[in-house]
Amino acid sequence: MADWRNVGNWHWKERNCLEWAKKYFDDKLVGTSATVGEFSAEVTSVDSVTGDVDLNIRKGRLIAIYDVEIKLSWTAARGGSEEALTGTITIPEVAHDTDSYVYDISASKSTKDALPLKDFVRQKLTPEIGKKFEVFTEDLKQANGTDMYIPGNGPNDAPASAPAASAPRQERSVVESDVGVVKTANTTFSTVGITQSAEFVCSASDLYATLTDPSRVAIWTRAPVDGKPAEGETFKLFSGHIEGKYTKLVPGKAIEQSWRVATWPAGHYSTVKMQLEQLSSSTKLSLKQTGVPFNEEDATKANWDRYYWNSIKGTFG
Repeated sequence: MADWRNVGNWHWKERNCLEWAKKYFDDKLVGTSATVGEFSAEVTSVDSVTGDVDLNIRKGRLIAIYDVEIKLSWTAARGGSEEALTGTITIPEVAHDTDSYVYDISASKSTKDALPLKDFVRQKLTPEIGKKFEVFTEDLKQANGTDMYIPGNGPNDAPASAPAASAPRQERSVVESDVGVVKTANTTFSTVGITQSAEFVCSASDLYATLTDPSRVAIWTRAPVDGKPAEGETFKLFSGHIEGKYTKLVPGKAIEQSWRVATWPAGHYSTVKMQLEQLSSSTKLSLKQTGVPFNEEDATKANWDRYYWNSIKGTFG
């Protein structure tokens, strides 16, 4: 039988993360609170988490699929009152494809005095609970996705000669992703490539300066810049959250960098290539980035938009 290797995690792999999710929600939700004036409320326990929480790799892409029901207990109090109101909240669907939630709230008492406290839980405590769900997908990927590399069929989990993430493949044109595998001293993980484009109402030379001149970069990043624009020179942006090295600079034309986020695996850099195209009344920027850890793909795309392109446009017009 042929030795079919799962190069770059191309085929399907699934991990059941329900037990991890139970602990996650217990850690994140217990203690969630709201206080306004004399009213206060707090989640006191996570009573149950039931359903499915899975991570899947398909064609090098990490996909989170989950749908769970969560039951919580809460307590609420009003200043000057010696007796607190208790109750439960059932959230029937916390799922990967929804960002709105239904909260079924019950209280230990239904007296007239209890109604304001129950209403406070609905109006003020449940939005705080919802905020914790907003980051669940990313936290799920971060905590469980890094070691989901699928090895080949040989005695070693990954070939020592696995292609470097920073080397773009030349044999084919890729629109969305370019899959690779990186092996470090501590872990082996898959990488992808991303492409983006943005248009700026300025000249190519102005855009080049905006992206490289430390005095300009400090304006749109709203933080000091460490480094200078010269090939071989290192740089740090956003208080060190982004760091790298200039590998190629062509004024008004191109910028190439080794580039990493401080929270990526130690020592791992992606390769960023920006091409600037002068149009009749604007400049088009095309970005190609390879070597992005697969569980960082969505965040990286969003952060280029938010912290680079939108910030530059919002600052300079």
